[in-house]
Amino acid sequence: MIFDASSIFVAIKNLKLDVLRGTTCELAKFELGNAVWKEINIHKSVNIDEGLKILDVLMKALETMNVKNPNWNEVLKLAVKHDLTFYDASYVQLAVESSDVLVTEDKKLSEKIKGFVDVICI
Repeated sequence: MIFDASSIFVAIKNLKLDVLRGTTCELAKFELGNAVWKEINIHKSVNIDEGLKILDVLMKALETMNVKNPNWNEVLKLAVKHDLTFYDASYVQLAVESSDVLVTEDKKLSEKIKGFVDVICI
């Protein structure tokens, strides 16, 4: 399974660490860091010290996963063809290259790629 950052974040938030036995893109590190930033600065759900602890857990979880990068040229083609962000297309392209399922919590992404790759939510 190919996990995007949204699925990794939700799995850890819901203490479902055992499901994170798949592959993700190196981009996930930055997206997860941004998700923690949002929790601190936008949602005000945690303070900086809590955010640092969450970030540590997220980065340790990534160390247990297979982190790969897709063919970037194909990512751009896919993004343009399916009207996806380059970020989202990176995970989709990994799923395509691996003939694997994409795990995402992003409903808009799921709708856009329905029928192109198999998609599930945690």
